[in-house]
Amino acid sequence: MKSIGDTIKEIRLNKKIKQKNMKSVSQSSLSTIEKGRVPSIQLFLDILKELDIDMLEFFYIQNNFQLPERDYLFKLFREQKQSLDEKYIHELQEKYDKYLEKTDDPFISSLNDILDIYLQINKTQSFNVKHDHAFEMWEEIANRKVWYHNDIYVLTKIFYIFPIEQVDNVINSAVDQLKKYDNFPHIHFFKIAFFVNCSRHYILAGEPLKSKPHLIAAEKLAKQHQVVILRLTAHYLLAYSDFIEGNIKKAYDRVNRTTQILFDLEKLNDDSKNDGSLNYDVIANDFLKDWTKFLNENKSNDK
Repeated sequence: MKSIGDTIKEIRLNKKIKQKNMKSVSQSSLSTIEKGRVPSIQLFLDILKELDIDMLEFFYIQNNFQLPERDYLFKLFREQKQSLDEKYIHELQEKYDKYLEKTDDPFISSLNDILDIYLQINKTQSFNVKHDHAFEMWEEIANRKVWYHNDIYVLTKIFYIFPIEQVDNVINSAVDQLKKYDNFPHIHFFKIAFFVNCSRHYILAGEPLKSKPHLIAAEKLAKQHQVVILRLTAHYLLAYSDFIEGNIKKAYDRVNRTTQILFDLEKLNDDSKNDGSLNYDVIANDFLKDWTKFLNENKSNDK
């Protein structure tokens, strides 16, 4: 990886800016930085501002237009498909283990624990799993006055293994802590996915009415930010609370409407099979399978 100074020099020269024409830093200071001196944080930010490069892009350029390893590992975690892919999880764990052998990184270590939880859930086909590190993470974070982004992210990935009586506290605390991140870049993707996951948990736990406010929030955010699949998912999941509330036709209409849209979207994939894109028909069939299971469990309510 190039040094900070080498990267600043590369960007400056590419933009055809002479050292003496930089306003954020003196020519002598810039010269020493480009030769290896590490600038102060404020000076570094001032230089980036003048070069019109944000921090994330700077480190991306520094790493030869690749994400730094830690960011890349986090990206791989976020890119997991909706269904649990054990092969992918094992491959990712191998990458995490190699990284953690040379680096003490609490966040990546937490993500590795979450992958272990996913494997347990997939093996037992149940959220009733015990993971000591997960409960320790909750105890540690819950006692903090302020939760930061990564704290919230970790908890939103493990809350479903807690007893249902404890889940409300975890979810409500996370929702409250997330409010201060309303203006954080791209936070809406995180918030929508979190609201949808909360709702799925409540539905699977037999309390679909608790899912309703989270789904309304998710669908509203997805509509505002044009996030189509998550909006469809939120719209579909609202069918469960509609059904419990006695709005049977409305519930069926939601399911039929969303699954039909997904089947129609799949028709656009005819020329892009096996390219890693979403398989909309798989999502639609998962929706229908879960809905049928729910109906069978609630036959007495379907009058």
